[in-house]
Amino acid sequence: MPSLPQTVDQVADLLIADLPPKEMATLSLMSEKDFLRLYNSVAQYVLDEFRVWTGNDDLLESCLEKVSDSEDMTDPAMIILRRVWQKLNDFPEILIIT
Repeated sequence: MPSLPQTVDQVADLLIADLPPKEMATLSLMSEKDFLRLYNSVAQYVLDEFRVWTGNDDLLESCLEKVSDSEDMTDPAMIILRRVWQKLNDFPEILIIT
């Protein structure tokens, strides 16, 4: 069995690597409202796939390290998915639309 990713950035990179370019573009242009809909549909998958609550303590710790004192959002799936969204928005020039 391959080892599990241990950081938020590792998970975000894995999720992005699995996305076709068109999906990357869609996600990068997504509104906050649409992002929350996406979150609701994939959060449990992210938690289960990367075993956030069932033994991947390094990833859980990495998620909690991303929470600032001013944030009340401590949901690991939200932290991971926001990082995916942020990475896609940080590098729009990598998107190729065909």
